[in-house]
Amino acid sequence: MLKIYQKIIKNKPYFYLTEQFKINRKVKKIQVYLGKNIPKNLQKYYLQMAEKEKGLVQDQIENSFSVDRVFNQEQILKIENYKIDFKYQLLLLSDFQRDRLWTRYAVQFIFESNAIEGSRLSAKDVNAIINKKSIGKLVERREIKEVQNSIKAFQIIRGKEFQLNQHQIISLHKLLVDSLGINSGYKKVGVVVNNKHTTAVGNVREEMNKLLKWYRTNKTTKQHPLELAADFHQRFEQIHPFEDGNGRIGRLLFNWILLQFGYPPILFLYQNRRAYFNCLDQADEGRKNNWHWFCLKVYKNSIKWLLNN
Repeated sequence: MLKIYQKIIKNKPYFYLTEQFKINRKVKKIQVYLGKNIPKNLQKYYLQMAEKEKGLVQDQIENSFSVDRVFNQEQILKIENYKIDFKYQLLLLSDFQRDRLWTRYAVQFIFESNAIEGSRLSAKDVNAIINKKSIGKLVERREIKEVQNSIKAFQIIRGKEFQLNQHQIISLHKLLVDSLGINSGYKKVGVVVNNKHTTAVGNVREEMNKLLKWYRTNKTTKQHPLELAADFHQRFEQIHPFEDGNGRIGRLLFNWILLQFGYPPILFLYQNRRAYFNCLDQADEGRKNNWHWFCLKVYKNSIKWLLNN
């Protein structure tokens, strides 16, 4: 949390911008000198803080994260730098501007996520529904309700109360499919996706328990949070615990994991849905490299989108 610290030397005030954060499970502190008075515009000081933080991260990158062929030091450092850029850009925004940015992201996320699953609404339609404006064309009540449910679900994963357990995942799904004619709760019939059988009905609760146990174990390791979220998403989609809405819930949970670790959210695009499904299929067969490369590429583009909006 950034703070302005005042130091008194010979009865004269000197102001510093300070920040504390964790690297490799150790608390680090950085600061820049502001002057004898607090400047009205802190932009250049935020940029100095960002460069200092990037330098510390680069020095510690080898010890902070486990690396592999895809999530190597070069790729991880790029993600960490993007994360820092986003952090300080948010600080430059007013509360109104931050709220507007998150609303824009929510509109785009809901549009893309629902479109991946077959929704015909445009981003403009989604924006109108979320902001309770007239759409100006005939739209099925079901699609309007789908967007309304989605924004409520998005607000939940951005909040502080959601916990990653079976009860709350089921509740999130119930909210997402409310009044859509979709059965809530774990599936009661078998589901086939891309000609592949998903987890059998009687094994869903047990497999979800294993997944959540896997997450609790791996979140304390040096696995990078993006890789952790990507692996969780792939495992969740492979289980396919619900009769419908699995993709939308899975992408919400992907973002919940990122946000828990202080990372910006990811934005999977409808136009890349074929690559998204193909890479997931390969990961289901044990070939995860393409899925990880895909998530890295998507994530970099997602943060660029956030930085440019």
